[in-house]
Amino acid sequence: MAIQQKLRLLGRWLPVGLPYFRHSTTTYLHLKDVPYELEAPIGRWLALHPELVECDSKDCVLIVGPNGTAISQDGWSEFVSWIVATLGEKLAELESSTPDT
Repeated sequence: MAIQQKLRLLGRWLPVGLPYFRHSTTTYLHLKDVPYELEAPIGRWLALHPELVECDSKDCVLIVGPNGTAISQDGWSEFVSWIVATLGEKLAELESSTPDT
Protein backbone atom coordinates (compact mmCIF):
# COMPACT_ATOMS: atom_id res chain seq x y z
CA MET A 1 0.00 0.00 0.00
CA ALA A 2 1.36 3.40 -0.98
CA ILE A 3 2.00 6.11 1.62
CA GLN A 4 -0.74 8.27 0.08
CA GLN A 5 -3.22 5.40 0.51
CA LYS A 6 -2.15 4.83 4.12
CA LEU A 7 -2.74 8.52 4.87
CA ARG A 8 -6.28 8.18 3.56
CA LEU A 9 -7.33 5.11 5.58
CA LEU A 10 -10.56 5.59 7.55
CA GLY A 11 -8.90 5.03 10.90
CA ARG A 12 -6.42 7.82 10.26
CA TRP A 13 -8.80 10.18 8.50
CA LEU A 14 -11.82 10.23 10.82
CA PRO A 15 -10.19 12.13 13.71
CA VAL A 16 -8.84 14.80 11.34
CA GLY A 17 -12.05 15.56 9.43
CA LEU A 18 -12.79 16.20 5.78
CA PRO A 19 -10.59 18.51 3.70
CA TYR A 20 -13.54 20.47 2.26
CA PHE A 21 -13.08 23.60 0.17
CA ARG A 22 -15.49 26.29 -0.99
CA HIS A 23 -16.18 27.21 -4.59
CA SER A 24 -18.67 30.00 -5.15
CA THR A 25 -21.43 29.29 -2.60
CA THR A 26 -20.96 25.51 -2.38
CA THR A 27 -18.66 23.35 -0.25
CA TYR A 28 -16.85 20.48 -2.00
CA LEU A 29 -14.58 17.53 -1.31
CA HIS A 30 -12.08 16.34 -3.93
CA LEU A 31 -12.71 12.71 -4.84
CA LYS A 32 -8.97 12.10 -4.43
CA ASP A 33 -9.40 13.07 -0.75
CA VAL A 34 -12.18 10.64 0.19
CA PRO A 35 -11.10 7.83 2.53
CA TYR A 36 -9.19 5.21 0.57
CA GLU A 37 -11.68 2.44 1.39
CA LEU A 38 -14.50 4.50 -0.15
CA GLU A 39 -12.71 5.57 -3.33
CA ALA A 40 -14.03 2.73 -5.52
CA PRO A 41 -17.51 2.56 -3.91
CA ILE A 42 -18.20 6.28 -4.41
CA GLY A 43 -17.18 6.01 -8.05
CA ARG A 44 -19.50 3.05 -8.56
CA TRP A 45 -22.31 4.79 -6.66
CA LEU A 46 -21.95 7.92 -8.81
CA ALA A 47 -21.98 5.79 -11.98
CA LEU A 48 -25.38 4.42 -10.90
CA HIS A 49 -26.77 7.96 -10.54
CA PRO A 50 -26.30 9.72 -13.89
CA GLU A 51 -28.44 12.66 -12.74
CA LEU A 52 -25.74 13.44 -10.17
CA VAL A 53 -22.84 13.48 -12.62
CA GLU A 54 -24.26 15.12 -15.75
CA CYS A 55 -22.93 18.69 -15.71
CA ASP A 56 -26.09 20.14 -17.28
CA SER A 57 -28.36 18.49 -14.68
CA LYS A 58 -29.71 20.68 -11.88
CA ASP A 59 -28.96 17.76 -9.53
CA CYS A 60 -25.27 17.49 -10.51
CA VAL A 61 -23.04 17.21 -7.44
CA LEU A 62 -19.65 17.27 -9.21
CA ILE A 63 -17.31 19.96 -10.41
CA VAL A 64 -14.06 19.53 -12.30
CA GLY A 65 -11.22 21.91 -11.59
CA PRO A 66 -7.45 22.11 -11.81
CA ASN A 67 -7.08 19.80 -8.79
CA GLY A 68 -9.44 17.16 -10.16
CA THR A 69 -13.07 16.21 -9.70
CA ALA A 70 -14.85 17.17 -6.48
CA ILE A 71 -18.22 16.23 -4.98
CA SER A 72 -20.42 18.73 -3.19
CA GLN A 73 -20.98 18.39 0.54
CA ASP A 74 -24.63 17.55 -0.23
CA GLY A 75 -23.53 14.81 -2.64
CA TRP A 76 -21.07 13.41 -0.09
CA SER A 77 -23.80 13.45 2.59
CA GLU A 78 -26.16 11.60 0.24
CA PHE A 79 -23.47 8.96 -0.37
CA VAL A 80 -22.80 8.54 3.37
CA SER A 81 -26.55 8.26 4.03
CA TRP A 82 -26.74 5.54 1.39
CA ILE A 83 -23.85 3.68 3.07
CA VAL A 84 -25.60 3.85 6.45
CA ALA A 85 -28.93 2.68 4.98
CA THR A 86 -27.24 -0.17 3.09
CA LEU A 87 -25.35 -1.32 6.18
CA GLY A 88 -28.56 -1.14 8.23
CA GLU A 89 -30.44 -3.25 5.67
CA LYS A 90 -27.67 -5.84 5.51
CA LEU A 91 -27.42 -6.05 9.31
CA ALA A 92 -31.20 -6.48 9.62
CA GLU A 93 -31.03 -9.23 7.00
CA LEU A 94 -28.22 -10.98 8.87
CA GLU A 95 -29.97 -10.60 12.22
CA SER A 96 -33.22 -12.04 10.88
CA SER A 97 -31.41 -15.09 9.49
CA THR A 98 -29.43 -15.77 12.68
CA PRO A 99 -31.12 -18.22 15.06
CA ASP A 100 -31.60 -17.00 18.63
CA THR A 101 -29.09 -18.45 21.05
